[in-house]
Amino acid sequence: MRLVSLVVCLALSPLAATAQAACNGVPLFHCQAGSKSIDLCLAGDVAVYRFGPSGRAAELVLERHVTDVALQPWNGVGRYLWEEVTLFNSGYSYALSYSVDRLAQGEPQVTGGVIVAQGNRTLAEVQCTPGTVRAHDFYPIFERKEANGQCWNLETFEWQRC
Repeated sequence: MRLVSLVVCLALSPLAATAQAACNGVPLFHCQAGSKSIDLCLAGDVAVYRFGPSGRAAELVLERHVTDVALQPWNGVGRYLWEEVTLFNSGYSYALSYSVDRLAQGEPQVTGGVIVAQGNRTLAEVQCTPGTVRAHDFYPIFERKEANGQCWNLETFEWQRC
């Protein structure tokens, strides 16, 4: 698999500009991937994804209403607690995920990263540097999706209108 460097500079809105410097809302995910930061925040009903150099202008900022964000919540079963949030942009998808080994001895190690795809083709997989995942909780998106009329169907494992 080939690692592709995607550099996209977007000026989406004043909210995106503030997200470049810090999370302006509820921090849901943060990690370092080398010299880059991967962040996901929730500002009201808007998920804000940021990727880029730490402490500098982002290479990519995406803002999406929670009803336009794909969320695969943890199913509550198994050794690993994991969740995935996917944001879409002009045929590309950015799937952020984290995983926690619930049975690990001592301090649990949290892993995470983002997979960038175009359709079904993976363009890049960026893994968080071990030990740098600080925020990892996508449940606030679950709550906002429900508040906006979407329900998680436990039989089909899909979101639907309530």
